[in-house]
Amino acid sequence: MKDVSPPHLRHNGRRASAFIAPALAIYLTIIMAPTVATVWISFTEWRGIGDSPEFVGLDNYRHLLRSDTFWGSFNRTMAILVAGGLAVFFFSFLFTMLLREMRAKKFIRAVLFFPNIVPPVALAIAWGVLLAPRNGLLNGFLETVGLDFATRTWLAPDLIFRSVIAGLVWIYTGFFITIIMAGVDRIPKHFYEAADLEGATPRQKLFKVTLPLTWDVLSVAAVLWVITAIKTFEFIYAFGGSGTDPSISTWTLPVQVYAVALGNRSPIFALGQGSAIATVMVVLVGVLVILIRRIMRRKVVEF
Repeated sequence: MKDVSPPHLRHNGRRASAFIAPALAIYLTIIMAPTVATVWISFTEWRGIGDSPEFVGLDNYRHLLRSDTFWGSFNRTMAILVAGGLAVFFFSFLFTMLLREMRAKKFIRAVLFFPNIVPPVALAIAWGVLLAPRNGLLNGFLETVGLDFATRTWLAPDLIFRSVIAGLVWIYTGFFITIIMAGVDRIPKHFYEAADLEGATPRQKLFKVTLPLTWDVLSVAAVLWVITAIKTFEFIYAFGGSGTDPSISTWTLPVQVYAVALGNRSPIFALGQGSAIATVMVVLVGVLVILIRRIMRRKVVEF
């Protein structure tokens, strides 16, 4: 069919395509090509360079379904997503409400955001020093204030993963405070003044003013948390590490991908199994993001 659009529109279209092409080429090369390759490798048994991939179909996925280690990693990932997410959003909203009218809110917000600009390995070391069973700052503080009964071996196998979740809440609360506060700060003050004139309680102002007018920001924040919770690797790997690979009691899906595909666990260099786990992660993120966008979909309030 002959293109009958005006010449200037065709010219603009070609110019736009020229600008988009480099970015699209980079995206396809760096993002899409490795993703497609990972999905293909997940259907093979392959140990990397010097070996030829052998197509095994769905065997790697069947192995995952029968693997207690995989389900343990999956459950810990979901624990970070749900329990960690509830804690992060609770503290983020709480601090946002407390800091709104404070003169030093920018400084305090910067202090809370600080962990996000520190390398995760350094944060893992600092968190380990804080929770060390002997000479640890937390146990030392509890003993100093007479709460000896509350001291614990925080890095023991039965508690270490709870310590991981607490560390992630500490790190990411500042990041989400910044996002939520940006949404709250844009709400015109006369909305709250009108609510005060109507005799609204703080709870009513929260549910009738603040939440509705920051719903789009919270929706974006929820998507960001899903991605962050499922892909977090460096802090967990460094904090749970003892030797070459971290304790299996701290494994999440991304940690298991590394340990299986590149770590020192047997079978070593099982790239097919590692790629299968990575593919599951991509699908999990996609499904959860779609669900969140559908659940939190609502008309954007303009003001």
